[in-house]
Amino acid sequence: ITKLMDKISVLYLTLYGAKVGGGEVQYEYLIKGLDRKRFHPIVICPSKGDLVESLLSEGIPTHILKLPRWLHVQSILTKRLAVQRIVQFAKKADINLIHSDYRMNPYMLAVSRELSIPNVVHVRSKMRENHAKCYSLKQASSVISIGHRYRDALIRDGVSEEKIEIIFDAVDISKFKPKKSKANVLVQEYAPNAKVLVGFVGRIELAKRQLDFLRIVKDILSSGREAHFFVIGDIYSKQYHYKLKAFCNENELNPYVTFTGRLSNMPTVLASLDFLLTLSGGSVMIEAMSCGIPVIFATSADPSKLHIVQHNETGIVVSETSLNSATKAAIDLIDNPNLRSTFGIAGRQRVETYFSVTQMIQKTEGIYQQLGSR
Repeated sequence: ITKLMDKISVLYLTLYGAKVGGGEVQYEYLIKGLDRKRFHPIVICPSKGDLVESLLSEGIPTHILKLPRWLHVQSILTKRLAVQRIVQFAKKADINLIHSDYRMNPYMLAVSRELSIPNVVHVRSKMRENHAKCYSLKQASSVISIGHRYRDALIRDGVSEEKIEIIFDAVDISKFKPKKSKANVLVQEYAPNAKVLVGFVGRIELAKRQLDFLRIVKDILSSGREAHFFVIGDIYSKQYHYKLKAFCNENELNPYVTFTGRLSNMPTVLASLDFLLTLSGGSVMIEAMSCGIPVIFATSADPSKLHIVQHNETGIVVSETSLNSATKAAIDLIDNPNLRSTFGIAGRQRVETYFSVTQMIQKTEGIYQQLGSR
């Protein structure tokens, strides 16, 4: 691939040109933090956005090249043309290694075969049953899983255990930190009379389950509890957003629910919450915990397989199929400020121990170096 004394050129393919989710933020941490004496990052994004601007501001070569999602495109010709574009780019840029989300693996495999270089697949979410086969994950040189449950699923789907490395997502603990001042940005901006602030973060689309969150909000308010609820995130589905607003109107939730849209000051926003509730998970849980904020996480996973939220230590884990359990957990945290504080302190400590950006980068660099020395 290249001599160890030389830099390894790593090509990254991102799913978005903007920081629309936790995955893009994680790539930003990784790419910006790489040891430039040993690695030379080059990035391809499908469109312009704040991720592209951020990388370019650091002097990182970042290019716009549209590569359609492999399973979204039925046309074989369209896929072939996209494969040709990425292969030609990689040849010209003298790439030594390629790294991306598993959904880009067919493109990475094409580059790997043509240039005889390794590729690193990143699995950040639960895959559908046939996806390991559809994306040819068995052929990947190395697979990074952000958790044990995703690794176990990959092994069940036939991916070699020796290829899989668990590297947790990370957070910049110097930016995401507990609020020291009494000033609360959410109270100041949106809810001057709020006593307890509950957040739900994620782009507004069906998969993020904001409607279920609003059903939980309705039940909490019906119990007589006083709180204000924030739905934070870009509108990705206007139809779904309309449905959410209609639900609020029908159930008289508007005085208690604020749709903020996307917010750029997330460290301050998360630190202003009393707790986060999520029905889809993601690295926002790490960010909240880093701010000393407890998390309620609804999931189908075995709690013992979870590496972020520790049940009854840093938050509360409930079944994703039981909205009543999530409602009860939220009421418990609304009623118990001391419990919120205890969970928050433990969450911050856990993040400092396991989820630092430095650890994530060093472990990923170790994979690159290992592949590069073969």
